[in-house]
Amino acid sequence: MRAAAGINLPRGCAWQSVMLCSVLQLPLGSAPAAELTLSVLDANDHGIEDVVLIADPDAGADNKRIPRVAVMDQVNMQFVPEVLVIQAGSSVDFPNSDQIQHQVYSFSAPKKFQLSLYVGHKYPPVQFDRPGLVTVGCNIHDSMLGYIYVTDSPYFGKSDAQGTLVLHDLPGGNYTLTAWHPELKQGGSAGVQLHVTLAESDHREVQFHVNRPMRMSMQHHESKKWLDY
Repeated sequence: MRAAAGINLPRGCAWQSVMLCSVLQLPLGSAPAAELTLSVLDANDHGIEDVVLIADPDAGADNKRIPRVAVMDQVNMQFVPEVLVIQAGSSVDFPNSDQIQHQVYSFSAPKKFQLSLYVGHKYPPVQFDRPGLVTVGCNIHDSMLGYIYVTDSPYFGKSDAQGTLVLHDLPGGNYTLTAWHPELKQGGSAGVQLHVTLAESDHREVQFHVNRPMRMSMQHHESKKWLDY
């Protein structure tokens, strides 16, 4: 069985269409949990990486928060990675691997903080306990910008080089799906959202299509230890 659904977006926005299709169900006898494959594709059906993707259960998550420590380094006067997505209650470490001083700060409502001038590893990780988008900058170098998307949901990640993220072990129910990237202005800080209902043991695919070019990531020096965030 195959189904499709879409959303209407304003003319000229970055998001051209959203397609939702039901594919396979898991074999009988497997755990009653759904799997969700999210993809972000450009006009030529090429994957777009580093897009924040979140599945937020409308009824709230049964899972308790599992705080983790992510890393946003400073390399060649850039935040690396440029975009992080973490669960609320987690922390972010801000080492400075440059040979010049940086002063990291944010005035964003979910988390306001400031780390005075430093190099190396001077400060403990900063905790982010409220959901929302946090924009990070450097008071010395205005061109430095980083983004931390904080979510209450335990089902999140970023699209890989193929533009894909697979989320496992989702309970059946209603979900709000979010896709966000700083270059995709549609939806603002909330991102582009749509709703989907997952049955137990369902296997579902959702594709987001972008109708304008985006710059390729220049952060080839990212460490694999950051790719889960």
